Amino acid sequence: MIGSRTTLFAGLLAACSISAPLHAQSLDIQTGLDILQSPDTEIEGLHRLYAGIDLGQDLSFGQAIYSSALGDAGGAFFWGFEGVKRFRMGPDTTLGVTGFLGGGGGAAQVSGDGTMYRISTFAERTVARDWALQAGISRIGISGADIDDWAATLGLSYQPSGTRGNGGSGAPRLRSVSIGASQLDFSGEPDRSGGAQADLDLVGAEASYFAGRNLELFLEADGAASGGDGYMQVLGGLRRRFDLETVSLFGQASAGFGGGGNVDTGNGVIARAAAGVSVPLGGALDLDLSYGAWHAVDSGVGGSGPQARLTRVFLRAPGAVSDSGPQRWQFTLGLSGQSPNDDFMKSRSNAGIDPVMQESSIDLFMSDSLYVTGNAQTTISGGVAGYAIGLIGLGQQFELSRDWRLSIEGHLGAAGGGGVDVGKGLVGGLRGEIDYLLSPRNALSLGVGTLQALDGGGVDVPVLQFGLKHRFSTQ
Repeated sequence: MIGSRTTLFAGLLAACSISAPLHAQSLDIQTGLDILQSPDTEIEGLHRLYAGIDLGQDLSFGQAIYSSALGDAGGAFFWGFEGVKRFRMGPDTTLGVTGFLGGGGGAAQVSGDGTMYRISTFAERTVARDWALQAGISRIGISGADIDDWAATLGLSYQPSGTRGNGGSGAPRLRSVSIGASQLDFSGEPDRSGGAQADLDLVGAEASYFAGRNLELFLEADGAASGGDGYMQVLGGLRRRFDLETVSLFGQASAGFGGGGNVDTGNGVIARAAAGVSVPLGGALDLDLSYGAWHAVDSGVGGSGPQARLTRVFLRAPGAVSDSGPQRWQFTLGLSGQSPNDDFMKSRSNAGIDPVMQESSIDLFMSDSLYVTGNAQTTISGGVAGYAIGLIGLGQQFELSRDWRLSIEGHLGAAGGGGVDVGKGLVGGLRGEIDYLLSPRNALSLGVGTLQALDGGGVDVPVLQFGLKHRFSTQ
């Protein structure tokens, strides 16, 4: 199946870490387009979305997601770690360099490891408070694809709260986070193979920020639960609310990139529009119900359908003060390895198969020790390009001493791509993580666990993980 690669929540951390509720003074957000100069695959250009934490000395570090944006390879996604260093040439002008290492695949364009690197240099000019335009040149290489090419780079960067030294206005305040499910009915539209596109059932996550009175900026990521094994999308948009006495109505529009799972998105650019209602369930929980239209800009394929989201609302107005105190979070960057069992691959051959995954988790604490966790992983090495995992679960933390703590997590989610035999995609697992505290907010983590296919697949593997955890809070 063309583009078979990602899973239910493979984009979860794109929503939660790319727009993570980090401290306002530490954000460095960039987006842009890399135009390959001599493309030899259907991937002719990549969209870039980067979110980093300011480490001081004009250096930031974080994560980036790259997706096909030019050509005919919608569904090719690459995700990993990136660093940015700036050199100030004047009050409004900087030069910079970036380095990215990650992995992925999709759209039948990548085989083998799927490792991707990108090195870039750019010039940046401030055009408005907190905003700057970028232009530069990049070198991009993808193992397992015929891509090792120069690219022209155009971009836009956002650094709130005066991190440019120009009196920034402050970062948008986090309003809410959501998990949800939706359906797309394609009514006989063609898929990439020329057959009728099956209806898609999607699940995913969203983070929403205030952009003004009754206005919200949001970023969402969704993956296919059925109908298009491997389909994934990441979108950003604007929502307008109309508050009534007991409920609120809303309209929204968004655009982004998606593909995989034999869904014909052409170059990957997609757009959505929807309208709906938010119903308070009591306390800080809302049920959001909407109906919308979906359109692949390049291929012209379109669909429509309903969406339901369970939303945790932190603030209901931009100037409001939370009555529940600061919300505690934990963000983890790490690497993990899997030791394949005999039935790990659909081919039943493990020659050259030794998966190494880069993974991210974001934890939302519901009490001092209980938390909800979301985890997303993509391969960076090991012969399974395009293999991805997405999990949600519950964790319980135990304080062992002043310097050590233990966490036990149970996960449920999905996996797919890379020729790995995950059956219909449903997977589950358990993990124990022991943390050594470097400071009250930072810790090194070592985890041991298992991952198993739960619906017909052969995957049943031990998992070893190493990570760096960072804790923060929002009001």
